[in-house]
Amino acid sequence: MHRITKFLDDYLTKLGRTYIDPVEANALLAKAGILRDSKDRPGKPLRDLLRKGKLPHAYQPDGKGSNWVIPHSNKGQSFFSNYTSVKQQKKSINVMPTKIVEPTSDISQLKKQLEEARQKYKPETVKYLLVAEAPPDSLERFFYYDNVREHDYLFLGIAEALYPKLKEQYLLNRRNNEIKNSILQKFQQEGFYLLDLSELPLSLINTNLRSQLPNLIERIKSVANDNTQIILIKANVYDIAFQPLKKQFEKVIDQRITFPGQGGQRKFQDEFKQALKKVHYFE
Repeated sequence: MHRITKFLDDYLTKLGRTYIDPVEANALLAKAGILRDSKDRPGKPLRDLLRKGKLPHAYQPDGKGSNWVIPHSNKGQSFFSNYTSVKQQKKSINVMPTKIVEPTSDISQLKKQLEEARQKYKPETVKYLLVAEAPPDSLERFFYYDNVREHDYLFLGIAEALYPKLKEQYLLNRRNNEIKNSILQKFQQEGFYLLDLSELPLSLINTNLRSQLPNLIERIKSVANDNTQIILIKANVYDIAFQPLKKQFEKVIDQRITFPGQGGQRKFQDEFKQALKKVHYFE
């Protein structure tokens, strides 16, 4: 276990990342010859170790059954994203039991950066509003960034459902950023827009996801109209937000959708396409 912990700590430190998920971590460990991975269920060997408490610093943000998060084993040190314009914090920080809280100035800067990326592709009229969980802790993987090199599970899942030929072209050309830009523009032109239940990555909030609902409702009101169809992506987002949003907005689709990562890609396609049928997208 010491080898696994040290390897992952070194990887997070090198890339300036806050955490890693079991699928990506297990793939890296397998490549390094430290822990074999499962072909049928990527990340399972590592998840089995996590369930046994072998990496005590790892946790499940939303309780048992939610996805695992593996931060650096030294919780007192911040490994914030090294994405352009976001400063790493090397001085003292406030540490919650499992959440890292960054200084207010950086939080405001981060919100502004993410909002600017979203606004670049905001439709004039939002016909279909997708609500996911949160921006990734590795900000270089944010849905609305053009130059994403790996692990863009949500973007690939949505592109597969809406524009399969473009998605195939995107991957064949090694995630060419011009092709991603064209996909995002088509997404915008068709009236799609993506918000997150939490404005910030999960590692940067010191409360639970349910506490983010009031802010989400206000953000939805600022972009939606009476005809906007709202689709919730990820099971915990549906469980938390469906009933409260249904009281505020008429057209919230009753469809629980699996996140397209950690082996959930096929279920995502089936469930997301069911939601798209309910909003008459394919007609």
